[in-house]
Amino acid sequence: MRRLVAVLAVLALGACAEKQPTNAADGRETRTSLMGGEAPVVFNTQLRAENEPNAASSSESLGYAQVTVQPDGKIEFTLSLNNKDDQTFTRAHIHKAPAGVNGPIHWDFHEPPDAPFTDANPPLRGTARPRAAASVSDLLANPQLYYVNVHSVLFPGGVVRGQLP
Repeated sequence: MRRLVAVLAVLALGACAEKQPTNAADGRETRTSLMGGEAPVVFNTQLRAENEPNAASSSESLGYAQVTVQPDGKIEFTLSLNNKDDQTFTRAHIHKAPAGVNGPIHWDFHEPPDAPFTDANPPLRGTARPRAAASVSDLLANPQLYYVNVHSVLFPGGVVRGQLP
């Protein structure tokens, strides 16, 4: 009987847990909301030096960013970097511009006076801080016009970049 109760408890907890992301046709992931409202929208992007316009970075560092837009408009992020060049990272943001073009910053992940860092393992996580031009509705309507960019002491214009899908 105890074993049956334990199994039922585990099954009940599993039914309450957040469901796994599902891939939408446009490459974005959605997650079912536990509160019955809108689902968060999740963007994933690979960060690479070759994505920086005009070959501005020759870094061998790589990264991954996940940007989650919550139903209330709050933007959460996870940023993971493989610092192959032993660089000091100084800033990280969401910018607005199409692939191959630099654009203005709309949300900050990491910005002075935040201390520079040399590793993002475990990943940096947090809530993005919007700037005046930030528009969640525009980000959701036109994600391909936004990119995640990480800056370093060696590459102040950007060391790695990844366009949102």
